[in-house]
Amino acid sequence: MELERVLTKLKFDESVSGYALITSDGHPFLSFSLPDDVLPLIKGTLKIHAGDLSLVNVLTGKGMVILSRVDPKWVLAVLFEPDFQLGGALSRTKAVVDLLMQVDLPPPPNSIEVEDEQTAIEDEPIVIEDEPRTEPREFVEAVEPIESALSLETEVVQEEVLPPEPEITPSFEPVAEEPEEEVAVQHGCVVHRSDRYNETLTLESDLNIQIKKEFSNLGVDILLIVDEKLTVYNIAEHLSRPVEKTIEIVSWCVSKNILHVECPEVLEPSQKEIIELPLFEGNIDKVKKKHRNIIELCNGKRTLQEIATEVGIPYFEALQSILPYRGKTLKIIRTDKSSRF
Repeated sequence: MELERVLTKLKFDESVSGYALITSDGHPFLSFSLPDDVLPLIKGTLKIHAGDLSLVNVLTGKGMVILSRVDPKWVLAVLFEPDFQLGGALSRTKAVVDLLMQVDLPPPPNSIEVEDEQTAIEDEPIVIEDEPRTEPREFVEAVEPIESALSLETEVVQEEVLPPEPEITPSFEPVAEEPEEEVAVQHGCVVHRSDRYNETLTLESDLNIQIKKEFSNLGVDILLIVDEKLTVYNIAEHLSRPVEKTIEIVSWCVSKNILHVECPEVLEPSQKEIIELPLFEGNIDKVKKKHRNIIELCNGKRTLQEIATEVGIPYFEALQSILPYRGKTLKIIRTDKSSRF
């Protein structure tokens, strides 16, 4: 079972305001609409209940957060609407956690706290106290003639000052930041991991700080679901983010040698590009008023992205409008793009 498919159960749950997959030390990844001011409360709760965390509820000003451990490395945090009942919140969170236990979750990035602890130990000064040294009188008298005979040679040797050895600090091997060729990232390009991928997912590394500064957590979320198979369009759809924004972030990562893309060549005449066209065949009077402006345009001639653009709303909002009717009075027609007109 895929991670994104499991989290979709929370994404389309009207009682859920937001959620995030969080590391055991409180760093959120694959977050969706989880307010930033809730994170300190979650992190504090994890420190208190880290050892025996099963299902814990945290009351916040934005609603109730349920925390549940998925495995020793990951915790699921779900923010429910303020008026939602505790029992329902616990049962829904547990149902999703049971599914997540069947998913092969990626390992979390290296914790910066461990690195800081190691650095502190390495930097701790070592003090060696001088102890008085005594030698037998006979040994001192025997050594004195030898020391005087070698004094000149010793003085010459002492004048040779060797340059200090360069300090070696652990770091990533230098990798060229620029890709060999400039590639125009498009929605159909398959996204692959590149040389600086792991460095970027390491907390507090230079690239990790840069990508968060440029794109907040969305940049890291995109990196986490790159599996060498998804296209830019697939990634945008999984995260419910605009395709244009996803292209911008992937392009930035390509320029930093974090990702690289494999874009299809111009389609040969024998190849077909399949598109999906929603077609509503039910009674429009039975459609909710807030969905009608979308459903009315589902005539089997436009893609959902085209409908969303025409109405002037995000793709994700248009998707939510058709989901209640899909498989009942609304079906999806798959056809060759060139034969649509």
